[in-house]
Amino acid sequence: MANRTAIDYRAKFDRYSEDTCFPRLGEEEQLFIRGMAEAHRFTFQELRQVSEAALDLRMWKEASLGIWWERQESDVEARGRTKERFFQRLDDRMAALRASAKSYPEEGMRRPESASLKPVTMSSERDILGMCPVASEETVCCNLRTIDAVQNCGMGCSYCTIQTFYGDRVTFDADLPAKLAAMELEPDRFYHIGTGQSSDSLMWGNQHGLLDSLCDFARAHPNILLEFKTKSANVAYFLRGSPPANIVLSWSLNTPAIIRNEEHFTAD
Repeated sequence: MANRTAIDYRAKFDRYSEDTCFPRLGEEEQLFIRGMAEAHRFTFQELRQVSEAALDLRMWKEASLGIWWERQESDVEARGRTKERFFQRLDDRMAALRASAKSYPEEGMRRPESASLKPVTMSSERDILGMCPVASEETVCCNLRTIDAVQNCGMGCSYCTIQTFYGDRVTFDADLPAKLAAMELEPDRFYHIGTGQSSDSLMWGNQHGLLDSLCDFARAHPNILLEFKTKSANVAYFLRGSPPANIVLSWSLNTPAIIRNEEHFTAD
């Protein structure tokens, strides 16, 4: 029975791990986490937490999760409740690192290899218009809405979660023109709409008629302000043509140290 239970959990682990950062870890890190998960029956949320911590530790050039645990293990196991204490100490470790002074090597962090994203065009029933994800009754909201015309980004910013959501492909909505044309907006109401929530707004240029469709949408609705938020310098489309007056291009800027070390493929 115990062997059957172990086999069942391994199958569950394989399903869990596909939706976490686990596949992006090195072999040694994966072996350690898999061993801990099987020994202590990690839940999906626990597996995700540990995988993200391992990825952060590697990125911060700290001791790996396995090495850190070797220093903790004998003391924790002697006290009992190993799993509970493991996560408590891991939380404390990560919190201490996040609160510590930040520093980068003088020569800068090594730039990772550029992600090889496969462009695909797909039709779907997905609603492309939504509210800003941080909007809630507990925030002072600017009522920003977002159009998710493209899913995934190739800028490779180390702090950004977009690259963990969409795998190894960048998806263009084949029905974007029709969805924009069918969008019902109140003509006497002002709307601020952004396009940089699920991807960089300008990284892909006018591939698949992306910017044509969005600019046509802005022209058809003079009561909106359509914002293209980007970290690229890909503005040639707007310089060549006659863009509508109710669009704005915006750049989110960081300090030179963050740009050099964390925003790997953004504009210089």
